[in-house]
Amino acid sequence: MLKWFLRRGFWDVFAWVKFRAAKPDDIKLPPTERWYIEPKPMIKAIPQIPLRNVKVCTRADIPRDERSLRNTLVFGFQVWAYTSWLSPMQRGLPPIHEDPHVAVKRAYGGLRRDLFNPPDMPAEYLGSPDLGSLAVRGPFACYTTQVKNSTDWEWDLLSLKNYEHHAGLKNIGSRVLFRLDKRRRALEAYQIECDLGKITPKDPLWDRACKIALCAASTDLSLVRHFNWVHLAGGAQLAIATRNCLSADHPLCRLLWPYIYGTQQSNDMVTRGQMVPGGDFEATFSLSFKGMCDLFDKTYLQYRHVVNDPERDGRARGVRGAGFDTPTQDNLEALFDTMLQFTLNYLKIYYSSNATGAGSVRNDQQVMAWLEELNKRVPGEVGVTPTNVTRGTLARLLANQLYLVTVQHEILGSFMWNYQLWTHRQPARIYKDLKNHPREPLDVYQRLVNANYILNVRRRALMYDFSYFGLDPLAKAAMFEFQKDLATLQAKMDSQPRAIWLVYPSALNVNINA
Repeated sequence: MLKWFLRRGFWDVFAWVKFRAAKPDDIKLPPTERWYIEPKPMIKAIPQIPLRNVKVCTRADIPRDERSLRNTLVFGFQVWAYTSWLSPMQRGLPPIHEDPHVAVKRAYGGLRRDLFNPPDMPAEYLGSPDLGSLAVRGPFACYTTQVKNSTDWEWDLLSLKNYEHHAGLKNIGSRVLFRLDKRRRALEAYQIECDLGKITPKDPLWDRACKIALCAASTDLSLVRHFNWVHLAGGAQLAIATRNCLSADHPLCRLLWPYIYGTQQSNDMVTRGQMVPGGDFEATFSLSFKGMCDLFDKTYLQYRHVVNDPERDGRARGVRGAGFDTPTQDNLEALFDTMLQFTLNYLKIYYSSNATGAGSVRNDQQVMAWLEELNKRVPGEVGVTPTNVTRGTLARLLANQLYLVTVQHEILGSFMWNYQLWTHRQPARIYKDLKNHPREPLDVYQRLVNANYILNVRRRALMYDFSYFGLDPLAKAAMFEFQKDLATLQAKMDSQPRAIWLVYPSALNVNINA
């Protein structure tokens, strides 16, 4: 165990130094120099990651204003160390402590707690997992969808069974069925279909089935919803289209710049740390390297841009006005509405409400080129095109983009600090041999903790005065008004008891830059 103590100590200190050294970026005005980016298949940009559908910016094409030698060297050392004698993984270690609070304390203590608070346990995890509550409250609410031609709802994660798992691990492909309790205005889980069979709450295997379902949801959320969709399919392509098509003094470029700044450099670094062989994803979750690569390549093409519009997404999933309370849906819609009001106010400064003609959105050739590029780059397109765009639909699309890099990035990323570390309810992986592997080994859990810890480094907050990006007094005023609206929403939420499942404006960062 001395060897493990030293190995763990090195990586704990490394994570602490990275966290302490991180400082919010001072985001400068967009450079006048245009920088065209032609995304390439991942395998051409990073040959160690054989993805052909996923398109990324190569390291050589990262814009000069984003490049950071320090960050490149730090992440380069980290990736090298992952597969060297310094690797954070060590075979043959015992499982973590059976008491989840002890496990967290041992894996997350010392100086790190002075920089960032330890995780809080969700109420849904205090006893047998309350899947019905998780279906409407917290990060997994995004999976709750009405079953076609039925009055039931589901989390359908059965597709995960099709991807190669690590040897010795349970297949986590699963599906949870919910029904409506009209009296309580709530959903209740009544069946889990998984590797164990079709399990109901009275079955003695129910708790094990819940672990499989939550392991599946956690895996899909981190790998697909967060990294593949927010970082690669959504955020990266927005940044590429904006750089390729909008000049530095264009109103849309000035609006979007704080939200796209640093995207390509950040994505390149983080992709190498998480997706190369021996990276965080392979070492932490259930899927093998091949399984992970197959998952990314397939789900990249399945990206749905509507997930960044909570009202339309909620309607498509059948959860709006369905007869049960939807606290997370309401929370996300309130955040989105604030962003939509901002983009509407901003566009009114520059464009008329006319569909065509002088002063219309369609008369702006840079906007038309931006829409064409965005639809070309984003899998499944974004729903707004040069032929159907109006000032209103453009405002909603822009709000989608702001929501993607702020709210979605938060609830699917750093927000998971209070969920993923409680592996007694939501395991990172589940072993077939429960007698010898009842819980994650020390190295797997420690890596999970450190990865989640780094997701919470300080970044430039959304609630910050970005009015210096405004081209004129009216634009600056619209940006200032947006900050006032965010502060008003924050104050309204602060007037109620604080809850770990709520996304607060003050917790949001302005972009996905690591």
